[in-house]
Amino acid sequence: MERRKFVIGLGSAAAGASALVGSGAFNVARADREMTVEVVDDEDAYLGLEATSAYSEMDGGQLRVAFDGSIGGQNGDGLSENANYVFTDVFAIRNNGTDTISVTLSEELGAITWDTNYPRAYYSFDQIGTSNDVDGDGDFTGGTAADDADLNPGDRLFVHFEFVGREESDRFDQGDVDDPPENIGIYTEVTD
Repeated sequence: MERRKFVIGLGSAAAGASALVGSGAFNVARADREMTVEVVDDEDAYLGLEATSAYSEMDGGQLRVAFDGSIGGQNGDGLSENANYVFTDVFAIRNNGTDTISVTLSEELGAITWDTNYPRAYYSFDQIGTSNDVDGDGDFTGGTAADDADLNPGDRLFVHFEFVGREESDRFDQGDVDDPPENIGIYTEVTD
């Protein structure tokens, strides 16, 4: 009997010792892997920006928007004083990434708000064309795109602008006209 107790005790000790040694996990490891990064034009980037009118162009691979006659397809040199203008389908934003994103326009890098009432920026998921539709599917002006400017992978939206040069607009009941921003920032974040 003593030998049987010894063998059982030895088996228990071996099982306990293997539990102390661990399961084969490791504390430190290093594995080198290849990583590549490609810098591409705005149209081909994960956040794709596309020129879709005579008021936008690709300049050195970057989207440029101008209402001052400096882009080749424009016949005029700017906006009339004391007049209202609507420019549809000025440029498009495409989600070339893998997640659904929410899109917002901002006046300066790091800001999420559009700090001026005019020009008013709004969007649609389809091209408006020559229509003077100023409603679109949503509005960028005044803050984040809380009204569903969401893009699934592969989808795009079109950005439109409305300039109000009159001192007062009945539709918006607005007094002074603000200076338009010099830069347009496009801010996105993943929604899912």
